[in-house]
Amino acid sequence: MLRFFYLNILTFISIGTLLSSCNSKSENFEIDLSNYKIPKKSIVKNLSQEPTASIEDKKFIKNKLINFKKSSEILNEVTIGKSDPFSKEGNEINKFNSILQLTGFLNTDHRKFAFVKYLNNQGTISEESIGGINTNLLPYGAKVININPINKKLSINFENKNYIFEMQE
Repeated sequence: MLRFFYLNILTFISIGTLLSSCNSKSENFEIDLSNYKIPKKSIVKNLSQEPTASIEDKKFIKNKLINFKKSSEILNEVTIGKSDPFSKEGNEINKFNSILQLTGFLNTDHRKFAFVKYLNNQGTISEESIGGINTNLLPYGAKVININPINKKLSINFENKNYIFEMQE
C-alpha cells in the first residue's frame, strides 16, 4: 500500500513538471526597478588614522633598526648570575649568593659586624669593609652598605647592584 502511494506522488510530480514546461514563453516575469534609487558612494575619511608612510620613509625606518647581540656576546658579559640566560631552566641562584653565606651578627655599642663565609674563609665584616681592599671575605670591589642585626639583613653593593642577604633561621 505504501509503495502504491509513493508511486502516485512520483507520477503527479513528473506530470506537473512536464505540463509547466510546455507553457508559452509569453509570460515573462519582470521587475520594475525604475523607482529604485541607487545610493551615492560616500567618501568617509577616518581622521584618527595617520597617513601611510611612503617607500622612502620605510627605508629610513628600516635603517634605524638595531640587530640583537649574539648569545655568545651576552654570555661573555655575564660574570655573576645565571650562567646561561638563554637556558630554559628555572632561575638559578646567583653565584654571589651561593659563594657568600651569612652566618650571624654581632652588635656592639660602637660597631655592627656580620659573620660570613666566603670561598672557604670565615670571619666578620663591618660597614666599612670593601672586598680586596680591607677584607678577603668579599669579592674584589664589593662594599658593605648596611648591616641590620635586628632584621637580620646584610646589604652589599657589588658591580653597581645591591644584594641583600638574610639570615636563615
